[in-house]
Amino acid sequence: MIRPHTPPETPADKPARSGEAGGAWSSPWELDLEWLDAPPGKKRPYVEEKRPPAPQERKAAPRPTMETPPPAVVEEVPVVPRQAPPSRLVKKKPAHAVEREASWSTLAILSMGLLALVFITWLYVDDQAPGLDKDLLLNRPVDQAVTIQTPDKLRKFLNALVPYDSTRLNGKPPWLWDTPTLSRVVQSNGIALDNLRDLLEDADWHPTHAAWHAEDLCMDPRWHQMLVLKQAEAAYLSRRMQEEAAFTAAIDLAELGWRLEQIWAWPSCYQRSLEAQKLAAQTLADLLRQTKLPEAALRQFQRQFSVCQPTTEVLQGAMNAFYVHEKKLILGPKSGENLDTMPGGVQLRRPGRLFFKPYETLQHFATAFREIKTEAQTPLVLTAEVRLKDDAAGEASYQPNSAGMAYYRQRMKTYTSLPAELGLSRTRGNLIITLFAVRRCIAEKKTLPASLEQLRTFNFLLDVPVDPYTGAPLQYSLARGLIWSVGNDLKSANGAATEPPMNDPAEPTVELGIAVAGVAK
Repeated sequence: MIRPHTPPETPADKPARSGEAGGAWSSPWELDLEWLDAPPGKKRPYVEEKRPPAPQERKAAPRPTMETPPPAVVEEVPVVPRQAPPSRLVKKKPAHAVEREASWSTLAILSMGLLALVFITWLYVDDQAPGLDKDLLLNRPVDQAVTIQTPDKLRKFLNALVPYDSTRLNGKPPWLWDTPTLSRVVQSNGIALDNLRDLLEDADWHPTHAAWHAEDLCMDPRWHQMLVLKQAEAAYLSRRMQEEAAFTAAIDLAELGWRLEQIWAWPSCYQRSLEAQKLAAQTLADLLRQTKLPEAALRQFQRQFSVCQPTTEVLQGAMNAFYVHEKKLILGPKSGENLDTMPGGVQLRRPGRLFFKPYETLQHFATAFREIKTEAQTPLVLTAEVRLKDDAAGEASYQPNSAGMAYYRQRMKTYTSLPAELGLSRTRGNLIITLFAVRRCIAEKKTLPASLEQLRTFNFLLDVPVDPYTGAPLQYSLARGLIWSVGNDLKSANGAATEPPMNDPAEPTVELGIAVAGVAK
């Protein structure tokens, strides 16, 4: 039986078997990449994958015959690149995801910048209300008088002053001027001296009255010439042998300083007070070293001078007033003070400006005045001006309150030196009181005291005045005829007489006018 010829099967006619590619067999598990990462025992069942159509087959090789052995068929096995497991592949993000992340990053940066800008703006703008300052407010009663005449009298006295050429005198004290110059200066200012005498005879200056706030009379540039005029009057009367009148003129200077010390409306009044006390002490030192007054007259002048001496308690009260003064300058009517006590009658607060925080600046003033009040009670404060704790703070030019700090530091320069100036004024006063007692001993006992303690024994002193710098008694040299203080350097140089007297803060010294020669060893 003849069978029909059947052509041989070609690879294209054969059914594709799973895992076979171009005649090469591969295990389906080797091609399942996810299966490779699957843990043992959890391998997925085989699922036949759809294969792409087979590439064009090559021409079939000739069928082998018995005579010719079939040639070896070498089938090409396509190389399937092995890919990394999905867990190890770096997935490429789509473009819209990248743009979304970039926009979120930009938004975060802008938000942080906006927050920083808001915070910085808050630092520069925020100004919290001040804390409690009841301890710095005034405690003395307000004068209820409708009107007072004292400020008008003081203004009238200053307007009547006839200026004189002080440059030609080379800064010498009036008792070293020649007599014609003394006579000319004193006589040309007779009206002004009469006005001042009338002013001092006023029993009540009403130092707490609101009228003193209307004008800063103590800042008048003629004040120094006026105080020197009183010195010239005392020197002129002394040369005319009118000693009691000369001492009265010097005591007038001390009384003027005492009255100005109680006017707290302006800081300048306290400064004029210390200046008047200084010139009064120097004038009395010159008069005492050559006086011939009896003991009774000297006792009376000593008592009057002692009453006029400045005290630490008054300075502490004045510091409260100066804080209120600065508060009114900064806040105006918002300070809560009476409108008729506004400085110069101005009721406008300081205009707000960049880098100036009113309430924060006021807090610095409050802290500084509390510190000065505390330091005024310590002996070492007499040696130099008070060094405030926040002096070094705020030195940067660009800070939230740089303008306020600059204003604060400039204004506080007026106050930080007052305790040291008060200490020097008290030292001069104690030296003059002791010198009064020595001259009284000479006038009555006709001898010099062997020690300052002996003056208390003779009842010329109730208590021996102490040196404010040390708290110990003043130093006294009978042989050299000197009484002195260690001064603000706290070192004794055995006394150093100057002209005018007590002009050296490092060694304030007065001369007795009489010295006993020391006995040679």
